[in-house]
Amino acid sequence: MINTVVTLIKILLYCMVIVGIWMISSNYILYFLKVIKPRKTFRNNTQVSSSNMYKHIKRLILIVYGKDDDKKVSTFYLISILLFFLTFLVVIQRTSLIRSLVFAIILSLVPYLFLRLQLKQIRVEGSYEADILINEFLNQYKLNNQNIYDSIDETIVKMKEAPVMKRQLFIMSLKLKEYRRDEQLEEIIENFVYAVGTEWIILLANNIYIGITDNIDITTGLEDIQKEIKQAIADKEREKRINLESVSIVRYLTPVLYILSIILANSVFNISFREFLDYQINTRTGFNYFMLIVIMTIFNSSLLILMKKQKFDI
Repeated sequence: MINTVVTLIKILLYCMVIVGIWMISSNYILYFLKVIKPRKTFRNNTQVSSSNMYKHIKRLILIVYGKDDDKKVSTFYLISILLFFLTFLVVIQRTSLIRSLVFAIILSLVPYLFLRLQLKQIRVEGSYEADILINEFLNQYKLNNQNIYDSIDETIVKMKEAPVMKRQLFIMSLKLKEYRRDEQLEEIIENFVYAVGTEWIILLANNIYIGITDNIDITTGLEDIQKEIKQAIADKEREKRINLESVSIVRYLTPVLYILSIILANSVFNISFREFLDYQINTRTGFNYFMLIVIMTIFNSSLLILMKKQKFDI
């Protein structure tokens, strides 16, 4: 028990030191990440390289939280770095250097994994709002004399049954009112496409982009998207849906089994909870198994969320 208290005190001290170092050096680190210029493209680009990691994280935060200020990016990096160093400094005392690095790297990726899972949920839910978005946007585009900006604003007001796409449209609308250069417009449209990541959103974004830059009537293009979405909905209803009720069972299976192992250790082997915890944390073998359980739980939960429901697309 004393060893556990000492470990907690060490973790607190490590946190204070790392936060202090970050407060001193964060501006320099973030500046370095921002000045690296990424190559601009206008597609549904899912690949991420080290040169545009800052932009990628900022885009994820914008889509998930609706804001892309540097403070949130800074907080993301701080949490990731804290998780890495804290995990490494705690685990290195109980296992080998290689395992400590592996565990630290995996746990430091948890904030990024969280953002990706949030993005996955937004993409799936938003993709099923395609028909509501296209129908309402097309109606408003006709009512507002082919004015893209007014059509977007009116669609946001009217589209109450599609909260995900309403939020993404609102984010795009705010950015469209602020942009000054073509490069900024491209980035705004790219963010809108990335939020859903489907073929129909690419077609819609291309039409919006053309309507803004070339000032031409995009009614025909919107009607074509509308037809394709209606056909895709009809095809989707004819498909057999996969029953994934077992997902919920598997999700809660690991913690339940872990609690049962504590109960069985006490009832069968007469091991108290304190002794179980001491073996799990303060011995190399027990700690290795504990870290393996944590990592596999994160991996399995993430995998189940990704597999639970697929995006709707044309």
